[in-house]
Amino acid sequence: MEALKALGYEISPIEGGFYGEKRQGGVVYQVFYSEEGDVRLRRLRFLREEAKPLNLAGVAGEWAARYQVEENFFAVANPQDLPSLVLAFERLDLGGETP
Repeated sequence: MEALKALGYEISPIEGGFYGEKRQGGVVYQVFYSEEGDVRLRRLRFLREEAKPLNLAGVAGEWAARYQVEENFFAVANPQDLPSLVLAFERLDLGGETP
């Protein structure tokens, strides 16, 4: 966990493991790790947002939409492998788009 903190992740305990999160610009990186070694890496990229006034059934309000891409990686790994795994996931660019 200390290695992930050094990479900029905020770490919180959860039942049976821990959760880490780091925000960089319009990207959120998340790490879920269980005591059994189950790993889930998640990246959310916010592509764009739209908002505009809208009248709905005679009630004035605001319509908003956020377009995002969610990427996940699932594996079983040892805790000492997490920093290199997390760094590789942060650099992963399968779609040819740099976040």
